[in-house]
Amino acid sequence: MQSFHQRFVLTFTLLLSLLLVRASGAQGDGPARPMPMLRDVHRIVFLGDSITQAGDYVTDIECWLVAHGIKVEVMNLGLGSETVSDLTAEENAAHLQAHGFGRPFVSERLNRILAATKPDLLFACYGMNDGTGLPSSQTGADRFAAAVTNLRVAAAEAGVKRIVICTPPVDDRKGGGEESLVRYTTWLQSKRAASWEVVDLHTPMRRALDARRAHDPAFKFAKDGVHPGREGHWLLAREILTQFFGATLDGVASAESLFPARGLEIRKLIHERMRVRFEAWMTQIGHGRPGVAGGPKAKPGLPLREAEAKVADLTAKIDLALKNHNSAPTDDAGKSTPAR
Repeated sequence: MQSFHQRFVLTFTLLLSLLLVRASGAQGDGPARPMPMLRDVHRIVFLGDSITQAGDYVTDIECWLVAHGIKVEVMNLGLGSETVSDLTAEENAAHLQAHGFGRPFVSERLNRILAATKPDLLFACYGMNDGTGLPSSQTGADRFAAAVTNLRVAAAEAGVKRIVICTPPVDDRKGGGEESLVRYTTWLQSKRAASWEVVDLHTPMRRALDARRAHDPAFKFAKDGVHPGREGHWLLAREILTQFFGATLDGVASAESLFPARGLEIRKLIHERMRVRFEAWMTQIGHGRPGVAGGPKAKPGLPLREAEAKVADLTAKIDLALKNHNSAPTDDAGKSTPAR
């Protein structure tokens, strides 16, 4: 028979283990277990087109990292209109005529980005603009595949530890490039067999879109068929978080609800911090697209030293909001709102 002392030690050990398990899973107390995908990762960089530049899904991903106490720098360097493929002058003519400039290609700035930012983890999310810029044929799909492969090789040669390629979102326009995006998605999925790290955004988005339209035929994630709203961006973030980071997000309806309270305020601060970094680094690296910091006819971002000082101030505000999460959050009008 066990002695009283043995029974006491066993009971105490079981209770302590239970408390540690519950504490490790609490929001904001750090990851529930070590995350191998973030080992030795200090900086994450996102590349992509206007969907990435808009930044909502990137902000939502950073909210999850912040909510779990993960200290890593997240940089959004997406650029509107950009393709991963180099288009010919003929292929770029329609965009040039419609907007006054041709689509920029990531190849023009990729080496500068890699040399300047030195990311440990790189996400590349392209395809939407390639789908309408390239021929809608297997030839176009092969050129997309070659361009993505070149990006991946360049990143690896620059010392990026992990490179994640995302399949493109859905092109919901009539006469858009959806047929090509399906080809791109199928090819990228096949590269998992070659040990590529691929997050599939297209398939879950198409599935969710079809499911919603079964009840509401007029439903759209993107009003223009291309650029998702907040709900669509949360879907993209959720897929990256679950497929790559191993997050459990059952019942989590938005990034704001990742926090026990003050979620709206914290997300706004995180988004502002990302904007400051975006404008500063885009200006430092440079590109040829008009209207975006770092390009022609655009207001430049802050010099990096000034930007980092502002980032530090925003980080302090985020930390304070996290510490004061027990106080009631407020909405945009300053009225007290229930915790999400």
